[in-house]
Amino acid sequence: MSRLADRLLRLREAVPTEKGVRGQSAPSGAIGSLKRPSRRMTRNRIGPDTPPPGADWRQTAEFVWERCLDYPAILPGILDSGFILPPHTKSAELVVYDLETIGLSGGAGNTAFLIGLGNQTGRFYRLTQLFLADYPGEAAMLSRYGRLTENHALHVSYNGLSFDSQVLRTRFLLNRLPPPSSSQSDLLYPARRLWRGRLPSLSMKSVEAGVLGFFRNDDLPGSEAPEAWFSWLDGHPDRIDGVFRHNADDVLSLARLLARLEEWGEAVPSDSRTWPAGTTPSSRGMARQWERNNSDREIQWLQAGWFGGNTDCGHELAFRMKRRGDYSQAVEIWKEINASPAGDYRSAIELAKYWEHRRHNPGNALASIERLDEPLATIRQEEELAHRRKRLWRKLSGGHNRP
Repeated sequence: MSRLADRLLRLREAVPTEKGVRGQSAPSGAIGSLKRPSRRMTRNRIGPDTPPPGADWRQTAEFVWERCLDYPAILPGILDSGFILPPHTKSAELVVYDLETIGLSGGAGNTAFLIGLGNQTGRFYRLTQLFLADYPGEAAMLSRYGRLTENHALHVSYNGLSFDSQVLRTRFLLNRLPPPSSSQSDLLYPARRLWRGRLPSLSMKSVEAGVLGFFRNDDLPGSEAPEAWFSWLDGHPDRIDGVFRHNADDVLSLARLLARLEEWGEAVPSDSRTWPAGTTPSSRGMARQWERNNSDREIQWLQAGWFGGNTDCGHELAFRMKRRGDYSQAVEIWKEINASPAGDYRSAIELAKYWEHRRHNPGNALASIERLDEPLATIRQEEELAHRRKRLWRKLSGGHNRP
């Protein structure tokens, strides 16, 4: 036997067990007989029928509780614009969802202990919460979630693509259940496009305040939800009700945010009177959101931004005009941008390309780039400019290099 194997054998024989050191009994009170109790062993265990705090809970399985709360309708009956969801989506066809989990990152060890669902039918927006009172009820809770959402083809979340949906999929698989199949719409992505740089952050709390004008009072932060659940397991239910309220606010705010985004989808770019309340999104962001399915609306928002002095919108608008073959409008935009005191590299290069290759006028092409202040932002730009200048001078001098 190797020396390593000998050492492992000696260590194994020296490990204390509940009855003392392996192979012999430990005397009563000996240190070797002590074992650090686990949190699970020392807590006041939650029984399978222990109800959570709050009203309207009903038990659907051992360690699984459910409640439904009705609110006035939040969403329009049909979301027509196609701005966020496919055109003519019925609100009854979608479900809004949000999880509270025992950890703040993904991975197989993360478990959802509270699932909030929102669905609108008729005059009411129904909030359903599924609460896992202890680990043994997880499979039953997931099955219940599957039954509640099986008729909703579209799931709406905030950061759900990278977190909530992944946690659910992993837990379904680990419990040997078929994961739910649905389309996902994550509102974090349009929020980023529209309000990046215009809000302190893109957390749900910040979006609620800046876009919806909603401010939470006495809210338990989501980061404290895991500890509140572990306290519940230890027989201290005083904080778990705060998690229920936090989750309910998330599910309600998700529906309100979707409704507000739909309002922005209906807004007329050139008429601010049609714009919803709250922080105004960037015109460039609105154009990017429309880019996927409505080129006319995209152009309208780029024009609104350009007329408002947004150079990025001007660049994108000129590019769209160029792609459509409308060089007259594109050239006018490039000229205006390049007229700044230091010039503008992107527009100067586009003008040079236009004059050199489409109008065969190397003189105008050279004039477009000569007004750029140097040094430029990157070495690559310097090299490209030098190469283009050399070529244009060669054309102007009849094939000879500039002296």
